[in-house]
Amino acid sequence: MFRRTRTVERPTLVTGAAPWLRCLESRPDAARRLVLLPHAGGASGFFRDWPAALPGDVEVWAVQYPGRERRATEPLPRHLDEVAERATAGILPLLDRPTGVFGHSMGATVGYEVLRRLERGDPAAARQVVHLFVSARQAPHHPRPGLVHTLPDAEFAAVMRRHGGTDAAVFEDAELWELFEPVLRGDYRMAETHRPTPVSPPLDVDVTVLTGDDDPSVEPAAAARWADATTGDFAHHRLPGGHFYLVPRLAEVAATVARRLRESAARGRPVASADDSAR
Repeated sequence: MFRRTRTVERPTLVTGAAPWLRCLESRPDAARRLVLLPHAGGASGFFRDWPAALPGDVEVWAVQYPGRERRATEPLPRHLDEVAERATAGILPLLDRPTGVFGHSMGATVGYEVLRRLERGDPAAARQVVHLFVSARQAPHHPRPGLVHTLPDAEFAAVMRRHGGTDAAVFEDAELWELFEPVLRGDYRMAETHRPTPVSPPLDVDVTVLTGDDDPSVEPAAAARWADATTGDFAHHRLPGGHFYLVPRLAEVAATVARRLRESAARGRPVASADDSAR
């Protein structure tokens, strides 16, 4: 989740995408794009290894939440709907070719809300999003019980340790914990108090769900109910691992994402007819 590593800056070539979108590796001739949304407490740097894992015909972008990395001086977001609105505006300039949206944990909820906003506000742009990838997240209409963000400090830290994804140094260094705890707790508060957009009517987009078999926070049955949120092709891939199963299994996850995105792009999304829009 938080790792002190050197970040290689790469050019952002799409006007209007910054500061919410960051191009991880410029591939201007790529046939498809993939937009990645981080988890609670996460940042765009979490996906730094994805461009190397994906084929060269996919250009990879990551959403940058305020209050971390290059946006560390900005106030933390308070409402997930606000994050979704701003992320939607940032993604719009990218939708000139078939695009996939991949969200991990809280990022999956943000991705779902982004697609809802696109379908309501710009149906033509929405048709360029051909696939939603949902990682380590229960379906919107099957929320996880509990309020982790209200736990006392020690209990909250214990839950973060159990979920994984955060360097041990963050918990062992009081100054680091003081720095990162508000980001983690704030994101959990956003995610846990968010009221999702209803899954009916379902999205008109292919959906792939990916979960870890040993994830303590996501029941497979609740994740499988994402099928209710789409009229498109649906698949559920279960992989070994916990909440951050995708880190050690990046090659396998990236291969699945690339294949499913390519298949969805080949099919495309149907253009709504005048009769459909009048219903």
